This record gives sequence, C-alpha cells and structure tokens, in this order.
Amino acid sequence: MSAAGLTMAAALPMTAAHAATQDTNETTIRHAPASSVQIRPPHQALRTEHRATARRSKIATMKGRLRQGTWRGRSANIRVSHAHAMRRISRAGLGWHASGRCTDQNRPYCTSLHSIRYGTLMKTIDLKRHSHCRIIITGGTETGHAPGAYSHGNGYKVDIKHNSCVDSYITRNYRFYRVRGDGAKLYRSPDDDIYAREPDHWDLLLR
Repeated sequence: MSAAGLTMAAALPMTAAHAATQDTNETTIRHAPASSVQIRPPHQALRTEHRATARRSKIATMKGRLRQGTWRGRSANIRVSHAHAMRRISRAGLGWHASGRCTDQNRPYCTSLHSIRYGTLMKTIDLKRHSHCRIIITGGTETGHAPGAYSHGNGYKVDIKHNSCVDSYITRNYRFYRVRGDGAKLYRSPDDDIYAREPDHWDLLLR
C-alpha cells in the first residue's frame, strides 16, 4: 500500500469517532406549540404591573414613615405587634415588666403590647427622651383594665412604674387637671394627654 493510502486509512477512524461525538452531543431543540403559550394583551399586562408597583410603593412609604418617626397623624393609629413594640422600646432604652412574666393579651397578669397604637408607643418613647428618666412599662393592651373608647384594650393607654425622676418630670411639666373618681390625681400635657397618678404606677392616656 502506498504512503497516501496509509494516510487515508489512518484518518478514517478519527473522522468516524469525531462524527459519533457530534451526534452524541447534539441537542434537540423543541418548540412549544403556539396554543400552550399564553400572552396577555398589552393593556392587561400594564394594569397588573401598575397595581403591583402601587402596592410596593405604598408598603415602602408606610415602612419609611415608621422608620423615620413621622408618626403623627394617620400613622399614629397604626396597630403594631407585640414583637415590633418590644423592638422599639428596647432600642429606645425603655424597660418592660410583667408580674406573670408573660405577654399573653388574654391574661391580666401579663403585659402585652399587641395591637397597641403606634402613636401611644411613640409618645411613651418620647417621654423617655424628653425626661431622661428610666421608664418601665408594666401595663399595655392585656385584659383586666377598664373598658372604653380610650382604654388599654383599644391601644390608647400604658402603665409605667413610679420613680422619683418620672414623678418629678410629670408633676412639674404637666398641668394638674383634677382628681379622678378613684382618687388618682390627673395631669394634662399640652397634647391633651392625661397622666393619672395611681398608688403603684402611672396610668397614661396618650391620644
């Protein structure tokens, strides 16, 4: 056999192997039937996108208001969870106490902040900031308090512990209003909030 013939014979197996590899690696592309592809009309797609964008914008705006503390007005009536309220007061340096060491809103010996108004929460924090006193919350939205429109259960009231600093701050900075039916002295702030001096705590009505 000539040298040219040997060269061609040697080349044939390589060509066949290469072709087999190409066949193995070849990918078959399948196109979905036209009937299985759902395309929304442009006007429907735009409306859906606009609604989603509006929802995201509203949520972001609300979160921004809560973060920035611009809570007066409509934001004051937002109801927050116990966990959210606890994070807020913890960051602001306030304390929390429950005689039963629990947070169950349905037990009177617990101290729950579940569904408290955001405005009530922030005004309690403001009391800490303005007075520089130690503030410990001992009562919130748990059952066992007197009912009413502006009650503990409706998120308008909190109880805080007495101490010489907070006692002095409230009585010096807020005007004596009157004596309540149960004998508690009432002090009124410029915001028309009421601070009732009960024997073992302050009962705050923060509107």
